[in-house]
Amino acid sequence: MKRFFRHLFVAVGCLIVLIGCRRDEIIGPKVVPVTKVSLSPTAITLYEGDSQSLTVSVEPEDATDKEITWTVDHPKVATVDENGIITAIHAGTATVTATNPATKMGAICKVTVKEPVPDLIPATGILIDAQKVTLKVDETLQITATVLPSNTDEKEVNWVSSNPAVASVENGFVRALSAGETTVTASTIGGKYSASCVLTVKEPTTPATGSRWEDTGADLPDYPTYNKVTAQSDFPRIDITVSGSIQHGVYKDGTVSFKDPRKMYSDITEYTNLKMKIKGRGNTTWGAEGGIKNPYRFKLEEHPANKVFGLNRDKDWILLADVQDPTLLRNATALRISRMVSMPWTPKYRAVELYINNKYSGCYLLVEAKETDIENKVPVEVSETGEVDSGYYVEIDDKWDEDMYFYTSHFGKKIKYKDPETPTQAQQEYIEGYINDVEKLLKNKQFDKSTGYWSKMEVGTFIDQYIVQELTMNVDGNMRLSTYFAKDKDTKLFMPMVWDFDLALGNCTYLGKDFNLPYIDGSRDGPKGWFIKIRGGYPGENYGQKDTYYQYLFMDPQFVQALKDRWNTVKPRLDKIPAFIDKMAEYNKPAYDHNLSAGKNPRGNRGYESAPDAFKSWQDAVDWLKEWYSIRLEWLDTEINAL
Repeated sequence: MKRFFRHLFVAVGCLIVLIGCRRDEIIGPKVVPVTKVSLSPTAITLYEGDSQSLTVSVEPEDATDKEITWTVDHPKVATVDENGIITAIHAGTATVTATNPATKMGAICKVTVKEPVPDLIPATGILIDAQKVTLKVDETLQITATVLPSNTDEKEVNWVSSNPAVASVENGFVRALSAGETTVTASTIGGKYSASCVLTVKEPTTPATGSRWEDTGADLPDYPTYNKVTAQSDFPRIDITVSGSIQHGVYKDGTVSFKDPRKMYSDITEYTNLKMKIKGRGNTTWGAEGGIKNPYRFKLEEHPANKVFGLNRDKDWILLADVQDPTLLRNATALRISRMVSMPWTPKYRAVELYINNKYSGCYLLVEAKETDIENKVPVEVSETGEVDSGYYVEIDDKWDEDMYFYTSHFGKKIKYKDPETPTQAQQEYIEGYINDVEKLLKNKQFDKSTGYWSKMEVGTFIDQYIVQELTMNVDGNMRLSTYFAKDKDTKLFMPMVWDFDLALGNCTYLGKDFNLPYIDGSRDGPKGWFIKIRGGYPGENYGQKDTYYQYLFMDPQFVQALKDRWNTVKPRLDKIPAFIDKMAEYNKPAYDHNLSAGKNPRGNRGYESAPDAFKSWQDAVDWLKEWYSIRLEWLDTEINAL
């Protein structure tokens, strides 16, 4: 019996000890396995005798065993040491593999070794078209490298990401993988010359209320950063050569050159004599002010080798004349607001000087053309085979031209097909029926989120578009002109973009007279009073009495609350617009001064008709624009929050 109790005592004691121990003291520390190995570069070219280090990363960061072993399948072609340094031995190809022994997870790099080429024209440098970029996770970016001189025999480029877990790069194509920072470097073979881009990757931000698109305006800097030039002769310019005069609506062949001698916008100083075709564009702007400065559209025959003025490698471009705007800043300002509120797409732009057949034409805004099916453009994919459930892009516009169009059944809006331009009968029936269903739900005040208009509209985009149009008091922004709808296969009806702000931000004669809007100082059209919220229709036919979607949307308390929430999110961003205007005026002053002195902006001195006191200078017009904007912003802030 004593022996029994002695054993029982020992067992209880051991149990007490075990209970007092932590679990990891009993079964050992937790093992966190490696789940992914990333390697950069994933492909590399070297000359015999060259060496280059590979960058490896493992995930997760807290993996227990991060050991990496290095192997190469053809050691006579190249070798790799324990630190991932490749040495090229003999011409040929080989594969280097980085492996975590514990999990067998690995990554590879394809190695091409070349024999040195005698009497080659050596590289003297390398340029890339991006130096500092911010992306969201899963976004992509194409970086273009240019090896100098243009006739060098060493044109191949090696790409490497310093943190391949954050972003991968292959042939300059960058894909953002996880939040963090990495440096993407392009180097010549042998690594004698290199150029780098610092890439910051962020997690996707919270989308706007009722919208599927990210709130990209949250991280927008106060204004762009350009290399400022002071001499007019150094300002970026476009030279167009064409036989005879340019006709409205009819393309004519010619050539175009882009010149940026002091690298204001990018490191590419010029593209010369690119083949293109050009035509006059615009409705009221074509021939305005006696045709002293007409707007144009041109299409390059081929994509340029690098980005145009740091924008992109598009073929299709628009030259806005802004001849009715004494500041030349209203379109740029409105598009900036569009980016601040995160419209699904906002065209990028640059101020340029334009010369046609060696004759100065004025200061223009070079803007990306409105297109679909292109990365970072209108986000819909249009069917090439006539599929019904695919992408559509349409415009409300009352102008008469060759575009196919239809009238909606409930609001009587004339809507033109932009893409597809010539839809099949089935496609017409589908998108016309969809838009008419939206209008019917609005007319019948069907506000239920499951079965009403919310079920067929990306409401967040209608809110963002409203903020842009109401804030700028755009005469065409009340759903009469230049209003765009889109629908993709997996979306509801949404508003993809905004456009056309010459007659906005106080630059419209009849708004003040027709609607008795309060003045700033008793003499100029004022910034106070609702416009888009309560007014639709056309001048001369009950303007302000004809309903638009917004008159019904404001009847829905859910829409009003969503608008208030969104407004209070973006309002701090919108406070920065006057500083943006000042910065753009500073950057572009040499071109603006030239435009004015050459008589390309007749309203710059005498002012617009809505300003009886006449602007005494271009700067006077800019200051008035800022004053108008600031008063309207604060008025709207009070009134929207009081809804």
